[in-house]
Amino acid sequence: MSALAKLVGIGLALLLGQVVARMLLPAAIQPDLILVFALAMGLRGGGLQGLVLAFGAGFVLDVLSASPLGLYSLLCGTACAATRLFDKALYLRAAGPWAIYVGVYVVANWILLGVAQRLFAPDAISDWAGLVLRAPGTALATALAAAPLLSVFRRLLSETDSEAAWPVLATHGPRSR
Repeated sequence: MSALAKLVGIGLALLLGQVVARMLLPAAIQPDLILVFALAMGLRGGGLQGLVLAFGAGFVLDVLSASPLGLYSLLCGTACAATRLFDKALYLRAAGPWAIYVGVYVVANWILLGVAQRLFAPDAISDWAGLVLRAPGTALATALAAAPLLSVFRRLLSETDSEAAWPVLATHGPRSR
């Protein structure tokens, strides 16, 4: 099985885990596992596969939830891009910095969610007090869930980077022909 198929499988497993966590855990401590997946896709090297997978995972969650369509996929794509930018500066490949980064990013994501709802979907605005009360518990639960998943993502991402996955998306210059 290719590493890309394994990444898609991990994404689906995390989606299922998030659905189960939303049914079983109180709202104040539900981990955001799809955001962890989107953040981990930013640890990839070059290419668009990670960004496409992050947007796709967010879009699937958008379809399954009552949120405005495309909002969470936009936030997941932003998370992937931010991780790609900050990875070299913060060295997010170790469990400690990764968990701290994920926890901080979850809080930033809650703020981005509130701002995006106010800008793009004013009829679906969440209460800021509710966001502020849920953000710390969600950030802690997500960081605790993200730390053990890092080794799985690192292994799969290195396998995917070594494969020639999705060659159609690769750009070839005139010299490569």
